[in-house]
Amino acid sequence: MRRIYHRFPQRCDLDFDIERPFLDVAEKIVGMNNTHVAQRLDEDLIRLDVIVSVADSKTNMVPVDSIPNLLDSLTDAVDFMLTLKETVLTGNRRIPRSETVYYLRVNENGMMCECFVSKEGTKGSTDAYDIKKLITGAF
Repeated sequence: MRRIYHRFPQRCDLDFDIERPFLDVAEKIVGMNNTHVAQRLDEDLIRLDVIVSVADSKTNMVPVDSIPNLLDSLTDAVDFMLTLKETVLTGNRRIPRSETVYYLRVNENGMMCECFVSKEGTKGSTDAYDIKKLITGAF
């Protein structure tokens, strides 16, 4: 089943290809749900929590873990929403910093995938290239 979100942004911040089969790419993206990475930003240590949602009935996004057998039902196109929650890690506490939402469309194109990333809003210290690094670094 094609899981396409009708409100997917018309402008694209970044498009790139991944030379992997469609289901491999979708599996890696779904597997990133509820994970985190840490990175340095100037003097601060930042934790990025990743939450992944998928298009449902063309009108809304639902968490990927709420759909049983999601990977078995995907065919050739899927829209994801990746939410990155930034938290500053200090010695004694965690300070919430920002939350950034990205829309990601993955289209099958033979034995490779076309990916389109669009950022919602302007807040947060991440950009579309960080999403590419997250996805391509999973392989």
